Formats: sequence, C-alpha cells, structure tokens
Amino acid sequence: MPPGVWGVVGEETKERLINSHPAVIIETASDPERFAAELPLADGVLVFSFSIPDELLNPGSRLRWVHSIRAGSEQLLTPALVAAEHVAITASKGPHAPLIAEHMVLLMLSLARHMPALIKDQEEHNWRSAGQGDGNPLSIQMLGKTITILGVGQIGENLARMCKIGFGMKVLGMSRTTRGSAHVDRYFDRSALHEALGEADVVALCLALTPSTNAILGKAEFAAMKPTGFLINGARGGLIDEDALIDAMTRGTIAGAGLDTVGEEPLPENSPLWDLPNTIITSHVAAYTDGMGNEVGGFMIENIRRFAENEPLLGIVHRHEGY
Repeated sequence: MPPGVWGVVGEETKERLINSHPAVIIETASDPERFAAELPLADGVLVFSFSIPDELLNPGSRLRWVHSIRAGSEQLLTPALVAAEHVAITASKGPHAPLIAEHMVLLMLSLARHMPALIKDQEEHNWRSAGQGDGNPLSIQMLGKTITILGVGQIGENLARMCKIGFGMKVLGMSRTTRGSAHVDRYFDRSALHEALGEADVVALCLALTPSTNAILGKAEFAAMKPTGFLINGARGGLIDEDALIDAMTRGTIAGAGLDTVGEEPLPENSPLWDLPNTIITSHVAAYTDGMGNEVGGFMIENIRRFAENEPLLGIVHRHEGY
C-alpha cells in the first residue's frame, strides 16, 4: 500500500496485520520498488495499487493468492491474472460496503436538501428563508420516494436497507446473481433498465466496472429518467458516459448528480464536471472513515488466517465476470 493508505489503516491495525498468523511471515511495502523486490518470494499478496508482473503468474511461480485491498478489483485483473487459474483472486468486498452506502445517502440527501446552496449562504452570511421571495427552493423529501439501485451486492444491499428502513422508500434493484434482499421491493433485469429508471426519484450506481457495465448510463438512459430524478455514484466513474451526463445536466434532463467517483481521477481542473449545475463531487472518499482501517484490516487478517489454514477465502472475485 502507498504511505497514505497505510496512514488510514493506522499503526495498531498494521501491527495486527503483521502478526496476524504464527505460520505466516508478512512483509510490507510502501513503494513499487520494495513491492517488486518482495513479490517473487510471496505465496500471497494483498495489494492496493501496485501491479503484478505477468511472469510471476505462471504455474511455476510461487504466487497462489492475490487480494485487492480495494472493494473493486478491475485495476488488478490483467489478462495474465485472469488466465492464471491457479491463483485465487479476492477483494475487500464486504467491509467497505456500509461505509460507501452511508456516503451515498449523504449525497442523496444533500441534493434533495440543496445543501451546496445552503453552505454557500452560510459562507456569505446570507439568511434566505425557504419559499419567501428570493429564498431557497423547497427541499425534496425522500420519505416514500423510489430509488433504483443498479447492483444489489454488498454496497447496494446496505444502501437498500438504509433507504427502506430509514426513509420508507420503494427500492428497485438490478442484480445478476443475488436476489434475496428483504429490502428490495422489486428486482429487474437489464432489459427492463429504462422502465426502472423512469420510476426512480433516485438512481444509485453500486455496480462493479466490467466490459458489460462500462457506460451503462448514457444518453438514452438519462432520457429515460425523470427530469426531477437524482443520480448518485459510489462505485466507478466508468459506469457513466460523462459526455452524456454533462449534456443531461446542462439541459436539465435530470435534476442533480452526486459523484464520489469519476472516469479520470484525480479529476482534471478543467473538467466540465466541476461546474455542472446542481452537482456534488467528492474525491472518492466514501470508504475513508475512522472505522475503515479496523474493518478492512480485520477482513484481511481473517483471510490471511484462512489462506494459511487452507480454508475458503472471503471476497472471491469471479475472474471472468470481473467482480
């Protein structure tokens, strides 16, 4: 992990990681050079952003397990790793989920309650009462509204629970594999996407980024949404055709967007996304809370134990599906 990520993990959790199992020697790396030096000696690797050379993925090499410290694994899934069937691939799919879902609720409520304008008023010492003269417009209640969640996995299930229990929302969900959530009122297939978008007051992206989900929301999908609808993205920027989003927001085809992730990160200073009307951009911070280090650290420690003791690993990535 890079130094900044180690800082989030914290010294206490780092010590627990290093001493997580008596039968495992654990080395750490904060830069690509040390990572590259240690990698040929490793049976397993837990990696945030460093790359794995193709030559270390052949059956004669020692490596048998690759874990993505991120919830997503698309940055690791090179053709060589996908083809290396002898190497197990996992990701921190579970521990990030409630943290990201919590941030997505923040984005949803911030759009509905006109929070950017209210904060600007505070900064300018400007008191504007709602509904009076040049006052702030009325907020939009989420109570009883409809949310369409694309991807009811770990993050989507947590978001569905928060919206159903917390706001009594009607929850529509798209999922290829798991369809047992008690908090989803109706599941739908990709073929019914436009219909589900048209019902939604809020559209939430919780999908993994794969070839089949790349730019899943484009011009036709934004046109299918309500003009009063909000879009929130806590997954990956590549799920959205950004040119189509810019056009939709500029024309008022949809009412607002809350983006914790974008196609190019860091977002360039001259990107039109910065200046879109009624758009909130946060810099991919949804999972970064005071509890993240402990939650993700505990997940990795348990997986190290399972790897050492030849037990089934948590967070298995379906290598050919990409998530």
